[in-house]
Amino acid sequence: MKLSTILFVILCIVGTLYHAYFLQLNEVLKVADSFAYLQMSYFMKDFSIASFGNGWFGFVYSIPIALMNLFIINDFLAAQIVNLILLNVSAILLFNISKKYLSSYFSLLVVGLFLLSPVYLHFSIHVLSENIYIPLFLGLLTVTLNFVEECYIFKSPSQHLLRQKKQVIIIGVLLALLYLTRAEAFIYIGSIGILALGLALLKKLKWKNFFSLGILFFVSFIIIISPYLYFLHDLTGEWGLTNKGASNLRQAELRGQTQMDDAGFEQAVAELTADKHHLIAGFAGGMPYDTPSIEGSLGDFVARDPAGFIARVFRNQIKLFTQNIPEIFLGKSPSLYLSDNSRFGGNILFLLWCLFPFLVLLYGIYESVKRERVLILTSLAFFTPALIFFTLFFTLNRYFLIFLPLFFLIYGIGLAKIYDYSKILSLFLIGNIVSVLLLSTMVYYNGEKDKDDYYTLKQEAGVWLQGQITDTENIKIMERFPIVTYYSGSKIRYITPYTDDISDIYEYGLYNKIDYLIVDSMDFETYRPALAKYLENTPNGFTKFREFSNAKNQKVIIYKLNEV
Repeated sequence: MKLSTILFVILCIVGTLYHAYFLQLNEVLKVADSFAYLQMSYFMKDFSIASFGNGWFGFVYSIPIALMNLFIINDFLAAQIVNLILLNVSAILLFNISKKYLSSYFSLLVVGLFLLSPVYLHFSIHVLSENIYIPLFLGLLTVTLNFVEECYIFKSPSQHLLRQKKQVIIIGVLLALLYLTRAEAFIYIGSIGILALGLALLKKLKWKNFFSLGILFFVSFIIIISPYLYFLHDLTGEWGLTNKGASNLRQAELRGQTQMDDAGFEQAVAELTADKHHLIAGFAGGMPYDTPSIEGSLGDFVARDPAGFIARVFRNQIKLFTQNIPEIFLGKSPSLYLSDNSRFGGNILFLLWCLFPFLVLLYGIYESVKRERVLILTSLAFFTPALIFFTLFFTLNRYFLIFLPLFFLIYGIGLAKIYDYSKILSLFLIGNIVSVLLLSTMVYYNGEKDKDDYYTLKQEAGVWLQGQITDTENIKIMERFPIVTYYSGSKIRYITPYTDDISDIYEYGLYNKIDYLIVDSMDFETYRPALAKYLENTPNGFTKFREFSNAKNQKVIIYKLNEV
């Protein structure tokens, strides 16, 4: 066995233990999206149609969780073990890609930086679909790079048509799985089209093969996704790739530019219809599907306010390159320069220290353009549709997280070239980026570790409630984040509507036959501040069922809806 292989195995073991250590930050379910993935995995054991969810989230990530759940009863723990396995799958794929362009030892460095990434760490310890989205993308990138490179290498590509057909089928299947994980992955059909068209125009791919392989790609893609498309049609009565388009357009109009859980997002997702019986957006992840009362297309969205639309795109572009990409690449460290509460606030030397990795990344792009054109053009073919599509609406770090391995790969290419000129400088730069990543991890750790008491309190309330009811699976609980819901054993989520009037919530709950309302310190004080008074006073139409509190004076109150 080669030394590099032994070192890679050791690196994966250390990386797994490193990520496992940080699972202490997520011993209790904290993220709302996690409920939906665990909900789908629960229904998979019975092969229920509910395994597909409600069309808000894709179901592929729930499959390995359901399989692991056959051996580990606790589905939350099963999901975390799945994440650790997928982390190693990503490492293997990234290592193999890196070895095309770098020595084995620089490839090890690229993988090591990826495993050290604080942003990836955040997603890997939570039950979120990015954990399978990244290895699927790396698999797609691997096959696509092989296809493009072989078109450049072979003078008579038609002689390798059988191999190309196999590659195209695999590309179609992997892209379909990406789509079934996160619906927005359909945009990468454009990436494959751009690459194939470019190869044909450069005469690296014969036109007849361009069309035959294109048909084969679409057939393999459609065969995989067609059952899900039929499911969406059966659910909504309409044909489409996703049923959350109207909600996303509403979010783009209402939410702010920088913060995910702001008032705009809350209003977009949880505002009530005039009769107070439904959400305007219809539903959210983990909720029963309900037809949105808003209609419209992207064309309508643009036509309503063309100037505002253009301004939004430019703001999103600026945000992407000044906030999203820096945070994805290095975490929160660079932002400490702007913080008044940080010892690094306003420190020019610290800012320069954080800029070094970006300079190496830019140099890596320069070297890739000169020497690794297939890599850079393929990367751009995938990045460009994402750049265009997401900035039409709003940008979040998670939308671009799949490019994190590429950032480190291109950084590695730049660093390897610097190593040829100066070994000392390259060692300095390795220490530089490792220190920045570790600092970001410390910032993340310190920001998360104090949240445990609050979430543990919600867990306590959920477990207690589970002991008070018999039909736990079908109990209906209304709360902003479905944590009490999850620990009660319920498999149905209802979000607390966005309103200042408790009578609206009562009417919504009564119409939807909801059993309990959860009022708690953090969610109501942060997201429903006008209703926070019900932490002290029982609202009309409700009966206090049980109150939980802790030493920090945090509260979780379970209210039962009174029947008329």
